[in-house]
Amino acid sequence: MPKLALQGGGGLAFLELGSGPPLILLHGSPGEGRSWARVAPLLAERHRVIMPDLPGYGGSDPLQTSAADRTAAIGRTVCQLIEMQNGPLHLCGHSYGGNVALHAAVRCHLKIEKLTLLEPVFFRALALNANTTAIDAATQFFSRYADRVTGTEPEAVRDMIDFWFGAGAFERMPSSVQAYLKTAGPRNGVDVRASLAEELTLDQLAMITQPTTVAYGASSPPVAATIARALIKLLPNAQIREIPGAHHGMLDTHPKVVAEMLI
Repeated sequence: MPKLALQGGGGLAFLELGSGPPLILLHGSPGEGRSWARVAPLLAERHRVIMPDLPGYGGSDPLQTSAADRTAAIGRTVCQLIEMQNGPLHLCGHSYGGNVALHAAVRCHLKIEKLTLLEPVFFRALALNANTTAIDAATQFFSRYADRVTGTEPEAVRDMIDFWFGAGAFERMPSSVQAYLKTAGPRNGVDVRASLAEELTLDQLAMITQPTTVAYGASSPPVAATIARALIKLLPNAQIREIPGAHHGMLDTHPKVVAEMLI
C-alpha cells in the first residue's frame, strides 16, 4: 500500500485502482479506506479511485491534536494527497469523512472540481442555522457516548452502531466486526468529540463554491436529514439528495446508487 510522507512527520496510507480523472473517497469513523470496497470497483473504469486511511486508522500514522483542531488537521493531510494529483478532482466523504472533506475543500478548494458528502456528521451546520433543539439533542447523546467509549466502556460502541444503523444492528454483525468495533470504539469517541467541537465559519463554508451534493438515507435517523438540510443552506452551490431505503451503511447496502452519484 502506498504511503504519503506528511509534512511535519508521519504518513498517510492509501489504496488506489482504476484510471481516469482522480476521485478521492474518505471513509467514516471508525473505518479504513477499504470501507469503499463495494463502491470503488464500480467507479474504476472511469476514475482513478483513491481511498486513504485517515490518520490513526489502517496503515496511516496518528496525529497528535486537540478535539477542536482534529478535523482540520486531518483535512490538511488530505490536502497533501490532493496536491499530488494532476488537474481538478472529485472529493467525496462519508460520515466523519464528510466533515474532513469540508475542511479539505476550504483549504484547497481550487484543486477540487466537485464535492459529494454522504451523511456528514457536521453538527456545526445545526449551530450555524440556530437549530438549538437538534444541536442540544445531538450534543447530549454524542457527548455522553464519547465519554463512555473513551473511558471504561468500549462496548458502548454498540449504542453508536444501533443509533445509525437501527436497533439491534450491532448484535446482527459478525463477531469479527463486533470485535473490531470494540477495539476501535475509543478512536471513534475521539472523532465524535472532534465533530462536536467544529469551528468552521460561515465565511469559510462560503468558499466552497464548487457543485456539492449532500446525500442522506431515507431510513437513517432524522438527524441525518436535518444536518443535510442545514448544510445546503450554508454552501453556495449545493443540492440535497435522499437515497430511498438507505441508512448510514449505504456504502455496503446501496453501492450502485452511491457509485452512480459519483460517476
